[in-house]
Amino acid sequence: MQFFNPPRENFFRPLTHDNRELCATVLRALHERVHGANADYAEVLTRELVLEVIQQALADPTLRGIVFAEGQAVRPQDERLYASDLLRKLKEHGWLDDYRDPIDLQPTLKLSRAGKAFSETFANLDDSRAKTRQRNMRSARKALTAFLASRDVDELLDAHEFASRVVQDLQEDIEYFRHLIQSLTREALAQKVAWSEFNEFIEKRFAREYAVRLVADSAERHRGQINEALEEVRALDGEQRSGVDAHLLQRAPWLEQTAQGRSPMLWLADRTESMVDAACGLKLPMLRSEMNNYVRRFTSLLRQALSLDYGADSPLGRTMAWLKEQPEPAHDDLLDVLAQRLATAEIRLPGGLLRWTVRDSGSEALALAPLIVDEESRLHALLRRAEAEAFAFSDQQVLQGLLPHLQSGPISLAALPLDSAEDAVRVLHAVGAVRSAEGRRLVQARKKPGQVTNSYFQADDYELLIMPIEGLGSWPDGSEHGR
Repeated sequence: MQFFNPPRENFFRPLTHDNRELCATVLRALHERVHGANADYAEVLTRELVLEVIQQALADPTLRGIVFAEGQAVRPQDERLYASDLLRKLKEHGWLDDYRDPIDLQPTLKLSRAGKAFSETFANLDDSRAKTRQRNMRSARKALTAFLASRDVDELLDAHEFASRVVQDLQEDIEYFRHLIQSLTREALAQKVAWSEFNEFIEKRFAREYAVRLVADSAERHRGQINEALEEVRALDGEQRSGVDAHLLQRAPWLEQTAQGRSPMLWLADRTESMVDAACGLKLPMLRSEMNNYVRRFTSLLRQALSLDYGADSPLGRTMAWLKEQPEPAHDDLLDVLAQRLATAEIRLPGGLLRWTVRDSGSEALALAPLIVDEESRLHALLRRAEAEAFAFSDQQVLQGLLPHLQSGPISLAALPLDSAEDAVRVLHAVGAVRSAEGRRLVQARKKPGQVTNSYFQADDYELLIMPIEGLGSWPDGSEHGR
């Protein structure tokens, strides 16, 4: 399909004139009026309604100054004439289509397919719109919960689609901070400080959105709940899995080629988990880094602006301008006076972090105590090292301790022995080790309704079952575990 076919051969022409900002505002308002969150779907898009939207946009003084000359007396007839002309251009170039209401056959208007797509882009680029954060994370979790309750394969497909948008959500936030940093650079080149943007970020965006998203509504919290739901999906028995796979291939035939012989249900579960893990493991640290870069960059520029004001209206700028106008002998006299005054000055960096002060060259440096390495210091070092490594277990070490207990069949966390504190730490980290890359290949974990309670901790109980594997699994230390 070719895009620039009639009537779209000059589709973007309304956005190439001087009033393009007004046109974009009108398109954004039309999309919000017809397809936005507060849209009245019983209301049809008539000619009068479009003219009203254009005139409301003209009420903005900034946009009004683009259309009409400053100080010009504008009559209501002139505004309506301009609104009618803009409406004609939007229809002529394919943004709006004539439409006849099928109920009363009254002539109406509607956004064309291309007009709806591009006006939605304008609406999404508006940073002032209120958006529910972590919406795709929550939607993926709710879809997985609905699938486990109803076995509706559409819910599993929806969870996969929502998970694919999680990375996009975080990438949008990363691009937002990069845009702020670029704005800081432009303002700094113009010898200005983008205080309004920083103030808006702190008071609106950070306090109301990012602070909650990084703590109470964090992606890591949703990630854990999604992983638990995916473990329950993988734990479905063979008969249920076969039925789900058959329905998935009916509703999404592309899975047959994509899964490459694997179970479509397991492929979707693994793919959903990998996308969520990628978002939390890669994009979330990038978001924190970009946020830190922005705040640090603004702080640096603000510190320099407060301590080094080189503007033409600053005292230093006025002094340099006065010195430039004086004859050359006056230059030398003034510089000599400044040199005498600066001779006893203290030197410091613009940030005020380091400073050099005049020291007495005759003062002797303090003598450092000699480094003594004896048997007692070696013993203290060994004790500190032993305390640090006492309860540090890798996933492989935890699995090595669990596998002997699983040879006789499934076992719950509550049934595992707790003869020492080391056993308690191993039980506490058992589920995390099972969910690791090596653990998923060997052991399966299924959440139980009760909890495990002992003298060391209280947590959700899980049932552990060794996975059927072919042959023997070998650990790096040479020990082997069979099925």
